[in-house]
Amino acid sequence: MAKVRKKQVRDAEGSRRRLLEAGLKVFSERGPAGGSVSMIAREAGINRRMLYHYFGSKEGLYRAAFRHAYEQLSFAEIGLADMALSAEELLARLIRHYAEFHATHPHHVRLLMWENLRQGKAARELHIGDIKAPIMEALRAALDRGRREGRFRADVDERRLLISCMALSFFCHSNRYTIAEALGSDLGDGEVARAQVEHNVKMVLDGIRTRG
Repeated sequence: MAKVRKKQVRDAEGSRRRLLEAGLKVFSERGPAGGSVSMIAREAGINRRMLYHYFGSKEGLYRAAFRHAYEQLSFAEIGLADMALSAEELLARLIRHYAEFHATHPHHVRLLMWENLRQGKAARELHIGDIKAPIMEALRAALDRGRREGRFRADVDERRLLISCMALSFFCHSNRYTIAEALGSDLGDGEVARAQVEHNVKMVLDGIRTRG
């Protein structure tokens, strides 16, 4: 009986994971309104009734997919927040992490764009501010140390600084194709992308340092 129960648990976890991954793919491509339950069930290779069993509704699956995407993006932040890094190192690692994540998770980029078109409905319901709290606290502490040592400008705000780091990285992927057409810079090219990331790091760090 114990083996049967373990197999049932594994099967349930596997089915839920497949539906979550299928939802992430379909919702990122078609949006939460355009992606249907039938599409998601076909993508997952699971009966559509199981979607309602595990997530309650299509909206329930969308919220779970969005939270999963956001937690994946923020997972490395938690590790960085525990390292007591200097602000320079913390910011450099954050910008590089965001860039690498977006480059390797295109579905997540599109899902975040869809969620903003919905004016952050799922983000509001899921209280995603809690996910960002550890990195905000770490950045605040690192900036405070730098200010006391006279390395950083007194008017640097950690919230605006984190927004800048996220925005610089996200824009390069959300607008990759129009940037290529408008400016002739293909950010899908590895060397071009790396050079842009290092430019972003330098620009952010130069922007917070005191002028000596």
